[in-house]
Formats: sequence, structure tokens, C-alpha cells
Amino acid sequence: MKKTVLFGALLLSACGTVFNGTEQDISFDSNLKGVKIFVDGMQICKTPCVYPLERKSGSVVVVAKKKGYEDKQIVLRSGLNNASILNLTFWPSWLTDVATGGMWQYSRDGIYIDMEKSNLAAADWEKARSQTALRRFTLFNFEELKMAASAGKTDSDVFQALARLSGQSPALLTEAVNNAATPVSLVQNLEKSAAGS
Repeated sequence: MKKTVLFGALLLSACGTVFNGTEQDISFDSNLKGVKIFVDGMQICKTPCVYPLERKSGSVVVVAKKKGYEDKQIVLRSGLNNASILNLTFWPSWLTDVATGGMWQYSRDGIYIDMEKSNLAAADWEKARSQTALRRFTLFNFEELKMAASAGKTDSDVFQALARLSGQSPALLTEAVNNAATPVSLVQNLEKSAAGS
């Protein structure tokens, strides 16, 4: 009896499923609030939000929609979950991970969507492209910007690039970067100060 219970417990103790579950929380945010997020054609939430997405193999197509803006499509890829590698020594547990989806992990836990207005005039389109470039640069270089600002290195390449993209002085940028807790909050602060100037 004890051997049967022990074997059953081992069979059902799949590492990927036990450690990570069958869902992965994915956060969605955007430059606009209230953007509708769709997965497999079904609306799951409005930004900003966190949604528990079921783990599975392959890719998931995420579509962001808002009236008056271009729809955005993002592909979220999944790969092998590191915890499920532990199951290679005991194949029944590995099969449990395969059946529950616990062996998969999405490539990222958060998605930032940059919505752009539809039917823009040429001048407005150029402005939107500049704003998009500023957002992307800020999001991808946030950690390096934080280190440069805290060390007072406003002459660094990354800080000079931010000054060119934003059209703001290094002194103002230093304050904005130091006051930002997250990459998204830095983007929002830069956009507010650009709108005020």
C-alpha cells in the first residue's frame, strides 16, 4: 500500500507543474489606458492589467485594440521551462508536465504596447515616430540610464542619446530618471514634460 501511494505521489509530482503551475501571470501595459487585450480572439482585459495565461507550447498571438488607433499584434513565444528538465530522470513526471502545460514558460512576463493613432497626417506621423523611438529607447535602456543618472554621468553615450531623442537638457533628464521607479513611469514622465514644453 505504501509503495503504491509513494509511486502515485512520484508520478504526479511533475517539477514544472509543481514549481510554476499551469498558468503564467503576464502583465500588459501601454502608452494609453484602457487598451483592450485579446488572446485567441477573446478579450481578456484592458490595460494596465495582469492576466494568468495558460501555459502551452508554441506561440500565443496577443492583439491590442483601441478605437481611433492602429491594432497592434504581439507574438508571445513559449519555451521549455527549466524546472521541467529535472523530470528527465523520471519520465512519468515529465509526461505530467507535458499534459498540464507545466513544462512550458513564456518568453517574458510583461508586455508594453505602444499604440499609434490611425490615419495620421505626415507631420503627425513623424511626431508619433519620434515618440515611439523615445519610448522604446527608454524602455530598453532603463537600467543603464538609472546607473548613469545616479553616478552623475550625463556625458555617457546612453544619456546623450536620451537628450537627443527627448530634446531635453541632461539636468532635467537626470531628475526625471532618478525619480522614476519603473521604465514605464520614466516614459510617462518624459512624455508629460515634453507636452509641457
